[in-house]
Amino acid sequence: MISRFSVAMTNDTAQQLTGHLRRADGQEDCAFVLWRPSTGTSRTTALLTEVVLPQDGERIVHGTVDFTSTYFLRAAALAAEHGCGLGFIHAHPKGRGWQDLNTTDHEAEASFAAQTQVITGRPLVGLTFAGTDAGFGARIWQQQASRRYTPTEAESVRVIGGRLTVTFNHRLLSVPSATNRQLRTVSAWGQTTQDDLARLHVGVVGCGSVGMLVVEALARTGIQRLSLFDFDTVEEVNLDRLHDATIRDVRLHRAKAHLAARTARRAATATNFRTAPYELSVVEPAGFAAAADCDVIFSCVDRPWPRAVLNLLAYAHLIPIVDGGIAVDARGGRLRGAEWRAHIAAPGRACLECLGQYDPAHVQAERDGSLDDPAYIIGLPADHPLRRKENVFVFSASAAAAQLNQFVTMTTAPGGIADTGAHLYHLTTGTLERREDGCEAGCPYDGMLRGFGDDAPVTVTGRHLAAEQARAARGLAVRRWPIRALRAVDDFLLRL
Repeated sequence: MISRFSVAMTNDTAQQLTGHLRRADGQEDCAFVLWRPSTGTSRTTALLTEVVLPQDGERIVHGTVDFTSTYFLRAAALAAEHGCGLGFIHAHPKGRGWQDLNTTDHEAEASFAAQTQVITGRPLVGLTFAGTDAGFGARIWQQQASRRYTPTEAESVRVIGGRLTVTFNHRLLSVPSATNRQLRTVSAWGQTTQDDLARLHVGVVGCGSVGMLVVEALARTGIQRLSLFDFDTVEEVNLDRLHDATIRDVRLHRAKAHLAARTARRAATATNFRTAPYELSVVEPAGFAAAADCDVIFSCVDRPWPRAVLNLLAYAHLIPIVDGGIAVDARGGRLRGAEWRAHIAAPGRACLECLGQYDPAHVQAERDGSLDDPAYIIGLPADHPLRRKENVFVFSASAAAAQLNQFVTMTTAPGGIADTGAHLYHLTTGTLERREDGCEAGCPYDGMLRGFGDDAPVTVTGRHLAAEQARAARGLAVRRWPIRALRAVDDFLLRL
């Protein structure tokens, strides 16, 4: 039984629905859609993959709208043929924002919910379109113990592509209370935009030098819910780059995810702030499922396997990924140059593989453990990207700022522009390159995998031995009674 539910679609799908449902004569209209599931740890999302428009005579418009049994059966058969669920959307021409069902709409959807389940094997998803501002409302019809079908409301409907727009269900995700803590932030883009930003569930994968700065900025901006992913432990070699880390965290064997959660709680300006630290890699099944609960994810990793996993989340599960990276040329102990990238992977934009952010061959090398084998790394050429680990806090701050700027542009569309392309900054020349085209021809991510969700025909997760070993070593260290005692005192002081 699904308890938390949301809907996602690409900008192309939203535009197709808007073009059909927003009639010049101001009357209602309707359409069927096909959907696939994306299952997270606590939330299931219906990914709208195809619009099934009515043919002549399949619906009757008379102020309100009715559809024929022929139209329903044709759409349901198509859904069953493709292994999809069936959804139904109708318009409220004068509506604005989240749209609820009235009594007539409720009875109409309830009348074919059971038949939809029988034909497709999946519940009916109902949607409502607001003609004034192109907002959406949604619900999923599930059979109860009484054998009756009742709707479970969605908490949000997100549209991704060049811009990320989300219509929120105010009853389930209420508008956050205004506070003077965010006065200057709100003055930049207005209270309405702030209300939408605050309610996004944002994930940060990789709580290292870049990720920690991103976490701090998101918490101060007023984001209410953060999920933080990192399996590693704070070490002394991290202290010149890891924001908010101290030698005490090293001695107490703090997990980076918990350090990030502590930083977020200290910096948070939201009155109802929640953060969930995960000592997991996103390539592990549990980490992947938790990431699938997010509305947008920051990728602050430097390995190919997690990037490949995040690339799949962007296109198959319709979760925008704000990615970036740093490359420092310090041959011979002398700084020769540095570059940092920032871009967003989402349908209609270039994916991480097409941008050259990872090599599929290196993904397999990491999966079989080669990238954690010193002998393998030493055998690589000196200028190989997998060997270039130099970094300093200044470059991390620049890379984090570049990723945050991409996020703000995608969500607020300053000047009406939400997509400024993929950015590559060169330190030596002080120049910025931009790539504004999408994926290469034949790319599977923005092609056959788009919106496939749980049905994607690839397996990207698996055992991550390095993550398991890091957790095990940390567990052994913190079992010693002096460490346990010191951590208990430290945690108590932090709570105070």
